[in-house]
Amino acid sequence: MSERKKTNIKKNMVIMLICVAAAFGVLYAFQLYKSLVAGKIISQMQDKVETVSSYKATRQLWTDKITAVGSLVAIKGAELAPQVDGMVTRINFSSGEDVSEGMLLIELDTTQEIAQLKSLQARETFARQTLDRDLKQYQVKAVSKQQIDSDWSNLKNLQGQVQNQLALIAKKNIRAPFAGRIGVRQISVGQYLNVGTSYVSLQQLEELFVDFYIPQRYLSTVRTGQEVQLSVDTYPDKVVKGMVVAIDSLVNINNGNAKVRGKFKNPEKRLLPGMFVDVEIVVSTPKEEVTVPQTAITYNSYGVSVYVLEKTTEKQGGKEIYKAVERFVTTGQKRGDQIVISKGIKPDEMVVSAGQLKLRNGSRVVVDNKVLPTNDPNPKPVEQ
Repeated sequence: MSERKKTNIKKNMVIMLICVAAAFGVLYAFQLYKSLVAGKIISQMQDKVETVSSYKATRQLWTDKITAVGSLVAIKGAELAPQVDGMVTRINFSSGEDVSEGMLLIELDTTQEIAQLKSLQARETFARQTLDRDLKQYQVKAVSKQQIDSDWSNLKNLQGQVQNQLALIAKKNIRAPFAGRIGVRQISVGQYLNVGTSYVSLQQLEELFVDFYIPQRYLSTVRTGQEVQLSVDTYPDKVVKGMVVAIDSLVNINNGNAKVRGKFKNPEKRLLPGMFVDVEIVVSTPKEEVTVPQTAITYNSYGVSVYVLEKTTEKQGGKEIYKAVERFVTTGQKRGDQIVISKGIKPDEMVVSAGQLKLRNGSRVVVDNKVLPTNDPNPKPVEQ
């Protein structure tokens, strides 16, 4: 190989090595640049101050309550229906009317039954006359004792038929079985009414039952005679008090709930059977508990936590900067917008009540409480 050719090969190798070195240098510089940029971003994120709202954990008197949705049931209530067929000839009530026990409500056609009654009454009268005549004859031995027995039997049979016919007529003059309020009538004069066809509802309203279900874990805290409170959205400012009168003798195997029945007075007759109501039973005496707004609670797969604010010496724009520390807590019962913290928070500690989603453990925050989540123990819907 000539000396010139060797020189060219060496030159090409040097050029190749320089190119490779340059490529590695560019790659190293790019990676260094990426690291610097990432570090700067992370540093900015770490230094970023988030804005949150806060609430001071307070100690309040708290009573444990069982809440449920119940339905109202009439103590006496029925869908009235005839026991015999017949055509309606008269209606003696108005829809929505309060009626007394025994009041005549409707009359069915009794023309045929009355005619049959008169025939039976005539036969009864003749049978009685025959018996009286035969008794006189029996005294002078003109008739046998067997004839007297036959006369008595015939009279008793006819008396029974008369009473049966009177009962049939009474069933066609239908009366209120108890005092209460009549619903909307579903019949008209001239309509043929079949046995068992409901023609109106009758509900006693002075007292009502309320039926509701509670989880089996609360059965040990509920007893007959215990006070219950009812509220209904129809009358949002009205709270009705009653008492537990019965607890079911079995627990529903499908959901583990037990039926409880309460009873209360309804003198104004404003609450009606079938209404849904909110039910509360107080199951403990008042005691002090630490509470926070429910919005302060963060639910995770690994537990329940809140962010507690710890003071720092820093300030931003004249506002103090706090450090948000995530703390796991044990929660208790809820009441309106509030929730009990039975473990993990002390009274007067500041917690984040809104803005937790942008926080992590150790985040720096400032507090702005211009807009706060509600913290009402008994919130009510706003009227539109």
